Amino acid sequence: MFPSLARRSPNLSFQTTGGYDKHVLPGLRIVNAEEGKVRAEFKVEKHHLNRLESVHGGLLATVVDIGGSLALASKGLFATGVSTDINISYISGAKEGQMVTVDAICDKLGKTLAFTSVEISSEGKLVAQGRHTKFVAKAYQHPENEI
Repeated sequence: MFPSLARRSPNLSFQTTGGYDKHVLPGLRIVNAEEGKVRAEFKVEKHHLNRLESVHGGLLATVVDIGGSLALASKGLFATGVSTDINISYISGAKEGQMVTVDAICDKLGKTLAFTSVEISSEGKLVAQGRHTKFVAKAYQHPENEI
């Protein structure tokens, strides 16, 4: 596990400070992390569903946002910048009770922008793919960064 994740799990900063991430995905847990890559998982709960009882697309977009940020945290950033662009392709669904796996990768961490990709799967099927771009220039100034 990358040192910053081993000493201070992103779950602590992303979920213990409250706010949207903690409210929507309190069960998200990191399974594995190394520099530039994070695998996490969560169980689909009733409040994650749309009216057709499949995982809601808005939740999956949130997962792309959080996954991309976790991938940046695995590079040593405590402050992971602000989103400038998120896109997602929905491929299949997931139902209540299913485990969802999130594989997030930092494709490039530059001076100004960072680019990440996130794959979301369940029961061996690809559920969604996303890309997340973040403005990171100011994030480099955070005193708790490890880069």
